[in-house]
Amino acid sequence: MGGRAGIALAVACGAQFLIGIDGLAVAIALPAIQEDLGVRPVDGQWVLTAYGLTFGGGLLLCGRLGDLYGRRRMLVTGMALFGVASVAAGLAPSLGVLIAARALQGAGSAAAVPATLALIGSLYEPGPDRTRALALLAATASAGVTTGLLLGGAVTEWAGWRWIFLAMAPLAGLAALAAPRLLPEARAEQASGPPDVAGAALATTGLVALLFGATRAERSGVAAPVTLVPALAGLALLATFAAWERRARAPIVRLGVLRAPGLRAAVLGAGLNAVAFTAIVYACSLYLQNELDYGPLQASAAIVPLDLVAFAVTVAGASAISRRSPRALLGAAFATSALALLWLARAPAEAVYARDVLGPLVVLGASLPLAFVVLTQQALSDVTEDERGMASGIFETANHLFGGAVGVALYAMVIAAFGGYGPAFLVAALLAACGLGVARIAPASS
Repeated sequence: MGGRAGIALAVACGAQFLIGIDGLAVAIALPAIQEDLGVRPVDGQWVLTAYGLTFGGGLLLCGRLGDLYGRRRMLVTGMALFGVASVAAGLAPSLGVLIAARALQGAGSAAAVPATLALIGSLYEPGPDRTRALALLAATASAGVTTGLLLGGAVTEWAGWRWIFLAMAPLAGLAALAAPRLLPEARAEQASGPPDVAGAALATTGLVALLFGATRAERSGVAAPVTLVPALAGLALLATFAAWERRARAPIVRLGVLRAPGLRAAVLGAGLNAVAFTAIVYACSLYLQNELDYGPLQASAAIVPLDLVAFAVTVAGASAISRRSPRALLGAAFATSALALLWLARAPAEAVYARDVLGPLVVLGASLPLAFVVLTQQALSDVTEDERGMASGIFETANHLFGGAVGVALYAMVIAAFGGYGPAFLVAALLAACGLGVARIAPASS
């Protein structure tokens, strides 16, 4: 992994790290943004929602565009757009401008994320080197999430919320400038015609409508028209998209690609693993602040041990992962995650951190990234070079759709319904246990 490939991997990991930082840093800063711009919380929430809609809704389209026009080009375009939008967000004079800038940031992230994963598949042949590269990519993305928690509170308190965005701009610009010099271009060898515009429109609008419905469920309830109407419209659009793709000459998603056992297991497992991870980022953060009276920075720091263990496991254990059965590894990872979440569900309202919280976080720091690395490897294991961007887009859509809006809405409803955090961790444990079924359909060998 040394030499030019190692430097290229560092650029790809840097882009993932930057995108990982963004979401939670802005979430932590949201109260300060609302106060500074003089807006109501119900309106300020769109600072997060606008990003999630364009990000989650654009992954499939951008993954396929990378296959057709070049994955490096999509990474450069995504980082450049992310950087420009970050400047616009940092200088935004009003909520409307800030929301528009956040939507552009989401579009930039949607372009960069599947391109990064597909490029790793092109840089490294299947085997230990690719496994180590994917492990490092997963570790830096995970570290970016928790770093976002820490930096969001620190920067907002010491410099002001605008600097969260302004500080990201030069880093995104550096990635956009470095990528053409350090990363090889990769695209489908046999382009199959122009992009499937109708399919892209159906997929994107369907996912955006579904995500919008999920984001409203937390505030308005599952049965509210503002939740049900867009969610049902999204499902109808996605069903139409599936029918359209069966007839399209150059589909944005060739549905037959989901017959690949590795990709099918990766997509299902990624959704379950992402929801389990959201239980830590969202529900555990609220538990620490609302039940144990931690401040935002203290709560963020309390979750850091999970990321330290995750980084160590994914980097040090990459070689061992490549020599083990994906089915066995996924079974062990999901079973361990389920047990750790059950452990966390037993934490009392007046818990002692070192006794009741630290232990399950350390265990989850090993099991969650282990599952993610194996699933990421499987997403690219049995698809052709021409469809790596497509496969990456499908995989990342499952990961971010369920780990983002759907996961947050689910736990928010459970917490509101039961008036406590234990039931949320219990639901997360049950979903992680469902991953044992995914393990059974995963390939027995790499």
